[in-house]
Amino acid sequence: MLKFILRRLLQLVPVLLILSVLVFSLVHLVPGDPVDVLMGEGHTDPVVEAVLRAKYGLDQPIVVQYFTWLGNILTGDFGSSLYTKEPILDMIADRFPATLLLAFASAIVAIVISIPAGIVAALYRGSLLDFGAMGIALFGISVPNFWFGILLILFFSQMLGLLPSMGYVPFFEDPWTATKHLIMPALTLGTAMAANLTRLVRAEMIEQMSQEYVRTARAKGAPERIVIGLHVLKNAMIPTVTIIGLQFGGLLEGAVLTETIFAWPGIGKLAVTAVYERDYALIQGVVLFAALVYVAVSLLVDISYRFLDPRVKLN
Repeated sequence: MLKFILRRLLQLVPVLLILSVLVFSLVHLVPGDPVDVLMGEGHTDPVVEAVLRAKYGLDQPIVVQYFTWLGNILTGDFGSSLYTKEPILDMIADRFPATLLLAFASAIVAIVISIPAGIVAALYRGSLLDFGAMGIALFGISVPNFWFGILLILFFSQMLGLLPSMGYVPFFEDPWTATKHLIMPALTLGTAMAANLTRLVRAEMIEQMSQEYVRTARAKGAPERIVIGLHVLKNAMIPTVTIIGLQFGGLLEGAVLTETIFAWPGIGKLAVTAVYERDYALIQGVVLFAALVYVAVSLLVDISYRFLDPRVKLN
């Protein structure tokens, strides 16, 4: 296990290097000049502009800027925001708990909806239950997150007055109020995630139920609940865990639209703010941090295979 983890980490080094080049290059393609933002509207003093460019290293060739930035990253220094002057890691650390809470809540919503729905659809394939579950899944895939989120605000907040339309409260500070603020953003992201998972669980369950080991277990007189719960569901969960892990990693990257709609102060909304302010350093830091989280989640998913199915070899 340890050798596998070390080997995977070594394999990730070139991937992360290529990713760092892409992040740095693409960010510099964003229209506008951060120095213009720093100087403020109407200020065009060339001396001040030259001082600012020299201070933040923007007067150096792009290759020099990249290696300077990469060297700082390798020492754990993500730099400081060009706009607020705060350390970028501190800004991410302040926002990440909100995104983490939203991601966990959304994943729970998705799992609670998708696994029972997928199992029922597979067990009653071709019935009204199957068509109903697949219809709901198709609706979840088709409806854009931002539109569904706005509908939730109109219904639960404006019409019924049951939930706050936006904002965030730390969970351990006030669990009840935090939960009320969390429900609509989690439903917005969780239902979209559940749509894909429902279809996957159904397909995997149907495939596993046609396998020889299922017929053998039934022939030996094993109760149906044991066959489905212990054998079929466990094997169907292996690809499902992959999708759950990857989608969870995607949620941790920051659901930009959802966090913006609900004024949720996560790293997704932080990235949007950084783009508006042309804060190169902050954009690079947020995107790179999100990529590192995604890679870490992918590694954990691979490791989890060994516990779900001992036949899987971590080679």
